[in-house]
Amino acid sequence: MKLDDFNVVADLIGLKKRSREAVWLMEVEGMSGYFAAKQMDISESTVSRAHSRFRNALLKVNALAGHLPLR
Repeated sequence: MKLDDFNVVADLIGLKKRSREAVWLMEVEGMSGYFAAKQMDISESTVSRAHSRFRNALLKVNALAGHLPLR
């Protein structure tokens, strides 16, 4: 996923900076939620909720514009 595409989705759902970075670690770097939370010094539940919101938004964006390469 390109950074610009990631940021569009993250902006749409209003992810805060540290949650955004944790979700990036999971989505792009392949890090687990546990390690992303530890690295960003936030709770696993916060990371889990942010990641879930991001994935749901991504699914909706893809459904609305299936031709966009967002995955």
